[in-house]
Amino acid sequence: MFTYLFSFQGRINRAKLWAFILVGIAWEIVVFAIAAAGLNLAALSVPAGQHPDPAALFAGPAALAAGAAICILVVAYFWAALAVNIKRLHDREKGGAWLLVFWVLPIVLEVVGLGMGGVGPWTRGVTMAPLGMALFLGAFAIGIWAFVELYCLRGTYGQNRFGPDPLGGPVIDHFRVVRVD
Repeated sequence: MFTYLFSFQGRINRAKLWAFILVGIAWEIVVFAIAAAGLNLAALSVPAGQHPDPAALFAGPAALAAGAAICILVVAYFWAALAVNIKRLHDREKGGAWLLVFWVLPIVLEVVGLGMGGVGPWTRGVTMAPLGMALFLGAFAIGIWAFVELYCLRGTYGQNRFGPDPLGGPVIDHFRVVRVD
């Protein structure tokens, strides 16, 4: 499990990536539960009949402990998401640098699009510049491409430069079967 979540070596298939999504949902539930518990413990320290000071709720020891736990969980989740997605890219015969295209480029396009006249096409009374709208659509198209590439398409058959086929298929050399495992 540790290698699955935190190693950047090897390949994983679609099913393991979808399983990571379920693990991620559970992870988020834990993070929100810790946050709620920390704020509830901080609120319990307020004397009865008094209104809690919001700044004091976030500065109490329970809230600070919850914040530290949340930071650790978020960093661990981000690292695991990087590792799992890179291994999935490896299964598709792509290097980890493709995450820059799939994760960073859409964010950059959306931020630049926001700077081009408006806060988005969904805001009433605000019209976006055509170039800003084109950047938003480009980010959306890259998101669809990333979804299909990572979550829908099968990995390469047989061994590739990143390791053996996680599904254990035949080893293929230039469309000629060399060995069947």
